[in-house]
Amino acid sequence: MNQAAQLEESIVSSVNESRFLEHLRTLFSTSTTVLAEALQNGRRAGASQIDFDYDVSTSTLTITDNGCGIADFRALITVAESGWSEETFASEKPFGIGFFSVSFAAETIVVESRGRQISFSSEDLIAKRQIAVQPSSFIGGTRISLIKCKLDQQKIRNALGNYAKGFATPVFWMGEELERPHAQANLKGASTPIGFVHVPGIHSDAPIAFEGLGVVYCQGLPVTVQGFTQHYHGDKKQHTIVHVDHLVYTPRMPDRDSLIDSEKAAKDFYAVLKGLWREHILAKKAEMSAVDFVETYWDAAKKADFLTVMGDVPVLPKRMVQYVSETPVLLRDGDCYMYRYKDHVTLEQVQSGEVQLCKDFDEEGVGTDFAKLMFALKANLLFVQYGLPDNHWARPFLRDIAEEEVKVSGKVVASEHFSGGWCEGSAKLVKDLAVTMGGKTVLLDEPVCLGSDAWSGTAAFLVPLHVAKNGGSAGYVLRQLSTYVDGNDYYCETDFNLDSDRFDDLVAILAGEPGTETIEKCLYTAGARRKTNLRNKSFLVTFDGEGNIVVTEAQPQA
Repeated sequence: MNQAAQLEESIVSSVNESRFLEHLRTLFSTSTTVLAEALQNGRRAGASQIDFDYDVSTSTLTITDNGCGIADFRALITVAESGWSEETFASEKPFGIGFFSVSFAAETIVVESRGRQISFSSEDLIAKRQIAVQPSSFIGGTRISLIKCKLDQQKIRNALGNYAKGFATPVFWMGEELERPHAQANLKGASTPIGFVHVPGIHSDAPIAFEGLGVVYCQGLPVTVQGFTQHYHGDKKQHTIVHVDHLVYTPRMPDRDSLIDSEKAAKDFYAVLKGLWREHILAKKAEMSAVDFVETYWDAAKKADFLTVMGDVPVLPKRMVQYVSETPVLLRDGDCYMYRYKDHVTLEQVQSGEVQLCKDFDEEGVGTDFAKLMFALKANLLFVQYGLPDNHWARPFLRDIAEEEVKVSGKVVASEHFSGGWCEGSAKLVKDLAVTMGGKTVLLDEPVCLGSDAWSGTAAFLVPLHVAKNGGSAGYVLRQLSTYVDGNDYYCETDFNLDSDRFDDLVAILAGEPGTETIEKCLYTAGARRKTNLRNKSFLVTFDGEGNIVVTEAQPQA
C-alpha cells in the first residue's frame, strides 16, 4: 500500500449487537433493578397504582399498572429507544434500556396492553427474531408477566419494600399496599436547589438535632450518595430525606442506584441542610425565650456553623458551664470532678459579679495546677467549655486562671520524704494551708499536690494539719500526681490502695501518732488476731535506729 492510500484510510465505530445484548444479560438477569424499571415505567405512564403478584407454582411474576399503556411495542424492545413522548423524554430523561433489562429476568416475557400482546425470550431479542403482535383480552394499561422468573419471591418482596418507601405511586404486593413513608406527598419539606428536602426537627416534631446524613431518592427510587447516605435506617429514628431534582443530579447507569459525582452532590446537600437549619434557627430565636432557645438549638447551631446566632442571647446553656464539684485528680476514663452547672448563667448575673466565669482549664498535674483547681472548688468558680463563638457576650468576662499567679501559703510543721510504688515526693503537714489568687485567699481543708511528673522527685504533698491530727485519709492526693493507669489503660486500683495506705501511715506519724498505736495498726493490718499461736502470750518488740526489728517472748510472771 502506497503512502497516498494510507492517508485516505479511515475507520468508524460500530457495535457488535449480539455480544452487547449478551453482555446485558449478565448485568440484569438476577438484579432487582428490573423491578425498579417496572415501577418507573408505570409511574411515567400515569398509573395510579402498580400491582405485583407472584404465582409460586409457575414462578411467574405479574406486574400490572393502570397507566396509559404502550402505543408501540417496537420501542419497548429497542435499545436506546424509550418510546416516550418528547415531553416525557425532556422531563424524565428515560434511559431507553429499562425494559430491555426486564427480558433477562425470566425465561419468557409476556407484555399486554390496549388489547394487544407480545411474547418473547431474551434469546429472541439477542438473535433479533421476529416477534408477533397478537390480540389480547387485557384492555387496561399494561400487564407484564415474567414466566419462570429468576428472582425468588422473598427477594422480590424485600426489594419492593425498599423501592416503595419513597415512591410517588402506590405499590401493591399480592394485593397489599406497601408503606411509602418517604414519598414526597407524605412529607412536609422545602423546595431547594437540590430538590425537595424533609428535615426532622424542622418539618416534623422529631428531637432537634442537626444530621449531616440522610436518605436520598431520585424519581422516587433510593440512590446512594457517598458521604451523605445514611446506611442505618432504624425504625424509630427519623432521617433527613432528599428527593433530588433528577434534571440536576443524574443516576449512574445501568443500575441507577447511585448518583454521578456523589462527592459534589454530598457537598451540595450538606450546604442546603445548613442553610435550612440557619433559617429555622433564626425564626425560632425571634419566637422563643432565651433559656429555651439556647437549650434547644445550641448544638444544632454549632453543627450548622451558625453558633454566632447565640452571641447576643443573654443566657449560657447548662451544657457549656461546669464547676469543680469534688477533689480534683488527674483524669482517666470514668473519672470526673467537674459537673454540669445546675442553673442557667445569665448576662445579668455575670455583670453584677454574682457569678464568676473562667475559661476551660486543662490540668496536667504540673506546678500549681491542682492548687488553682482547689481554689476554684472553694471559691465556687464556674468554667465555660471551649466552643464559644468569637462574638459571644461571655468572652470578655472569662477569667483565665491558667495564666494567673497563685500563692500557696501556710506553716510547715513536719515533713518527710514519701516513696510509693507509683509516685514519690515530700509529704508536708501544713498549718493554715491556704491558696491565694486574684487578691482572694481560701483556706484548704483537703490535701493538695504541687509537682510535675510522677518520677521527678520534685512533688510536694501538702496536708492540712487539722486533717492529719483528726485521722482523716489523705492518700487520695496521690491521684493528683499519677493516674495509676498502666500501659494497657488499666486502672491499677490495688497499687493505688497500697500507696494510699502507706501515705496515710506516714501522715499519721508526722502528726504525732503514738508508737503503741502504730504497732497496733500494723498488727491489725497483718491479721495478728487470726494467728492462734500468739494468743495468751506477751512479746517484747525492739526497733533499732535503722528500723530493724527484734522480737522476744516475754516470760510470764511467777
